[in-house]
Amino acid sequence: MRQIALIVEDDPGTRHVLSATLATAGIDSIFAETGAAMWRRLEEKPDVIILDLSLPDADGLELLRQLRQNSDIPVLIHSTRSDEIERIIGIEIGADDFLPKPCNMRELLARTRGLLRRTQRITTTRGEQRRLRFGNWTLDTASRELSLNGAKATPLGVSAFALLAAFLEHPFEPLSREHLSRVLKREYIPYDRIIDVHVSQIRRILGLQADGSSFIKTLRSQGYVFIAEVESLT
Repeated sequence: MRQIALIVEDDPGTRHVLSATLATAGIDSIFAETGAAMWRRLEEKPDVIILDLSLPDADGLELLRQLRQNSDIPVLIHSTRSDEIERIIGIEIGADDFLPKPCNMRELLARTRGLLRRTQRITTTRGEQRRLRFGNWTLDTASRELSLNGAKATPLGVSAFALLAAFLEHPFEPLSREHLSRVLKREYIPYDRIIDVHVSQIRRILGLQADGSSFIKTLRSQGYVFIAEVESLT
C-alpha cells in the first residue's frame, strides 16, 4: 500500500516541489493550504505530515499543539521560521523533525522516509504487547503509551518513543548521540541539537525519580545514560 504525506503549505510552488520529490520514492501527497483544511484532510489518514508554520489562518505551532492532544502521526516541520528557539519549541510540543526553508530536497526526502520507516517498525512490532516498567512509569510498546501509576498518559510521538525505547533496552549503558541518531534513522551531525531536544522532552515528561535525580543523565562529550532499573512485564 502506498504511503501518503499530508503537505500543509500555502505556497503552490513549494507544494509542487515537495510532492514531486516525495513521488520519486513512491509517496503520494495530499494538500492543505490552511489550518482548517489540515483538519479536514486528516480524515484521509495520511502517514506523515509536512507542516509549514506560517499559514494564512493559523500558527503552525498551535496546530501542532492541538494535534498532539489526540494524534501521534509523525510531523516534520518545514518552515522559514527556523531559528533555534522555534526549532526547540517545535520539538518540545511534538514535532519529530525540523528542516528550514530552503533545504536540500534529498535531505527532506531522507528525513520523511526515516519517519515512515520508524512508524512502520513500531506498527510491525505492536503484536509483541511488551510492557516495560521503570520507577512509577510503564511504557507499552504496543500502544506507544506511557502510564504513570496505571493512569493513561499522552501517546508519545514516534521519535520520542524510539529514543525512550532505546534507553529502556539499554539501562545504565552509555548511548552516544551518534547511536541515538541511528535509532532515529538520521545522519549524525555533531552540532545538530535535535537529539538533545528530544531527550529534554522525554525528561520533562518523566520528571524526577523518587530520590530527586533525573532518569536520563548527560555524559559530557559522550551522550546519555538511562539510570533506573527496567522490568519487563510480559
